[in-house]
Amino acid sequence: MKKRMLLIAAGICFVAARTVSADEVEYQKIRKAMSSLAPLIGEWNAVYTFHDKDGVVENVGVEKISPILDGTYLQLEWEYHRKEDPSHFRKLISFVTFNSRTNQYDSTYFYRGNAMRVTETGEYDPTLQEFRTRGFIPLEDGVNDEVVRTITSLKDPNRILYKHYSRRSPAETCERVDEEVVFTRIR
Repeated sequence: MKKRMLLIAAGICFVAARTVSADEVEYQKIRKAMSSLAPLIGEWNAVYTFHDKDGVVENVGVEKISPILDGTYLQLEWEYHRKEDPSHFRKLISFVTFNSRTNQYDSTYFYRGNAMRVTETGEYDPTLQEFRTRGFIPLEDGVNDEVVRTITSLKDPNRILYKHYSRRSPAETCERVDEEVVFTRIR
């Protein structure tokens, strides 16, 4: 009986050690991938340029980006308002992580005053120093599906360039630049 209990205990320890080892390998893979996005960490002044059918609208704001959950996620807090009217503002929060099972980044956005959640997948191109994402939003405006993609240039650690492209179908037949943001490091 004593021998059997020792064998069971040894088996449990072996399984637990393999699980911890696998978890540590996954954690290190996530941390390594997230280090590519480390230039984003900080506080940024932001100038948002929105392009729509009525023309161009400029907004200003601040974005705070911090590592959370032991560096396995980045939390992005976006807040901006019309340049001439701070009372007309928008807030959202997003989270970025690296999914070690798909070998892609996952970004999820949550919006103030709206239950919509947007999820994108992406990759980091070390040669171009660009973080690129893409996503699909079914019935984004209640009528049209929207396909989105972004390119975030991390070439200058003190000035980040972000471009957001979209196409709503069936209303639109081609992709357009929806939004451009220039982030200038505060700290």
